[in-house]
Amino acid sequence: MAYWKNALLLSTIFLFFALLLFFLNNKEGMRTKEICLGERCFGVEIAETIEQRAKGLMFRQELPENQGMFFVFPEQGDYGFWMKNMLIPIDIIWMDKDLAITHIEHSVPPCETEPCPVYKPGLPSQYVLEIKAGLAQELEMKTGDNFYFKNNNAEL
Repeated sequence: MAYWKNALLLSTIFLFFALLLFFLNNKEGMRTKEICLGERCFGVEIAETIEQRAKGLMFRQELPENQGMFFVFPEQGDYGFWMKNMLIPIDIIWMDKDLAITHIEHSVPPCETEPCPVYKPGLPSQYVLEIKAGLAQELEMKTGDNFYFKNNNAEL
């Protein structure tokens, strides 16, 4: 009898952690698109809800060079980002309503002490792209450069 109780308890604990892991890493429900600057394109997850924007890339252990996260805000503003619960450094690229770069923060490190610094563009921006650290500099991105959606699909 004790064997079955222990087996049931272990099974329940395993199921709990399996579900927790699934929900922490679940990307379902997030649309994806391909956004480009010149010839370089990134497959991005679209963070458009409050919950998706709040979670962002938290707890991700890696970010491939050809992927990223694209944050969509309902209107232009001075949107700040922090690196709480981030495990990897990233480049943060703010864009205006026309997908023109307004500001870039290069190789922003994960937050290690509270309070975490907040990074802001200082100019009105409606979109933010997070990509692997160092790529913005490697690709010589600069303020005023324009992104576009592949296949002329500008609809978000």
